[in-house]
Order: sequence, then C-alpha cells, then structure tokens
Amino acid sequence: MSPSGQPEGDEGLDQVAARKLPHEEEHLAALERMAGLEPYYRWVAELAEALNGGPLGSRVLDAGCGIGNFVEVMRHRADEVLAVDLSPKNVAVLQRRFEGVEGVEVLQTDLDAQREELRARRVDAVVCLDVLEHIQDDLSLLRSFAGILPPGGTLFVKVPAHQWLFGSVDLASDHLRRYSRRDLVTRVEEAGFQVRAARYMNLAGVGPYLLKSRILRRGSTFSSSFNERQLRWIKRSIGAFRAVDRATGWAGPGGGPPVGQSVVLLATRP
Repeated sequence: MSPSGQPEGDEGLDQVAARKLPHEEEHLAALERMAGLEPYYRWVAELAEALNGGPLGSRVLDAGCGIGNFVEVMRHRADEVLAVDLSPKNVAVLQRRFEGVEGVEVLQTDLDAQREELRARRVDAVVCLDVLEHIQDDLSLLRSFAGILPPGGTLFVKVPAHQWLFGSVDLASDHLRRYSRRDLVTRVEEAGFQVRAARYMNLAGVGPYLLKSRILRRGSTFSSSFNERQLRWIKRSIGAFRAVDRATGWAGPGGGPPVGQSVVLLATRP
C-alpha cells in the first residue's frame, strides 16, 4: 500500500479536492455510517460477478472508493485492488484501514486528470459505485475509464436510479442527476464500451427513498436519515431485499426488478 498522486498543473491534489468536494466532511460521515453494511456491499459484488459470469478481474481499480467499504469486499475477490479517491480525508482513512493489508494499494488521484498514471497500473477491471451522479461531465469520466482499461477490460458501474426519485436527499448528497437504465446504457456506449448487462437493483429501497426525499424532503444524505437501530435492521434485512429483487426479476429489463434504488451495469472495452 503506497499513497501517491501528482498535482494538476500548479494546483495540488488537496486544493483540487477542496474545489471539487465542498461537502467533504458530510460525505465522510455518511460513508462511515455505511461501513457497517457489509452484506449490502457483498450483494453488489455478487451481483457484479453474476452479470460477468465470474470474477470481475485479477487487478481491480475501485474509482472513487470513498473509505473503502467496497474495497473491503473486493480484496477477497481479486488478487489486487487499487483503491482510488480524491478526498484527502477519505485517503487518510483508507491508509489506516488497509495498512499492512496485502493486495490493497491506496492512491489519491483526480480521476479527471490522471488517466495516464492509472493506465500504467495495468488494471483489468474498473468498478465505479455511486460516483457518476456527482460528476458534471460523466461522459468524460467514462471515456477516461475506457482509456485506462486494456481491450477486453471490464467496467462495472452502479448509480442512483430514476430521475423521478430526485429530491432533497439527492441535493444534500451533491447528486446532479439520477439515471434510468436506458440513460446509463447510452452514456456507457457513447464512451466506447460494449454493454453486456444492465438492470435495476433494490426495489425495496424505492419506497423509503421516495418518502424521505420527495415527500418528507429530508435535507440529509440517505444514510444519515436513519438512526443506528434502523441501520442495524437494514443490515439484517439485506437478504430479504435480495429476495424481493429475485422474485420480481421476471418483470424488469435485464433480469432485474422493474424499478430500483440503483442501476447496475457491466460493460467491456472492445
């Protein structure tokens, strides 16, 4: 594990982070609250592997990995994981969390500007979970991923679903948009990828999100709107949420439910 990163012009990475991440402290708090939901992240990893027909890759880049909640799962499913984030606060947590952990490398990186450095790491898969919705030019970032991956490399993306769910929770989370399945497929194909699978995920999460973001209009991130007891209940209920998706998989595109809190997509670089 070795942190590194190069400045963008005369502007260092911490200065870039301060400009691009105005609510860094709030997002860190949300990620820390989500750290206990390991069954959820395992669900995402298992779904990604099911769509891929096997492991995503041997050397996986987790782009915008936060404090490593998904890295913790992926390090048991890949030979090496490159944990990349721009936030210096997130990177500090990553360094402590994975200190001495074999197969995990931490890198502070601006994904918009350091494509060549990441390409040199020779990853064969990129995962990007709940990042694109924060990026003004999401197509440019997807094209960066295409530039990082070799031919045949795998991209797995997860984003918030359905613009009709967009509300106060999204604004508090610095989301610029939510995506339909078709929106995401079109975007990824425009970036030069061949989409192999795309579907909705977590139908059970739609109702609570609609209530908090569109009806009650809670001005906080989704995870911050739950107390500790409710988060423990969610953790115990992940198996039931998965069962709901399986039971409704006949009704939606790509073998998933007809709607969901997220869209997941698997693609290959030709």
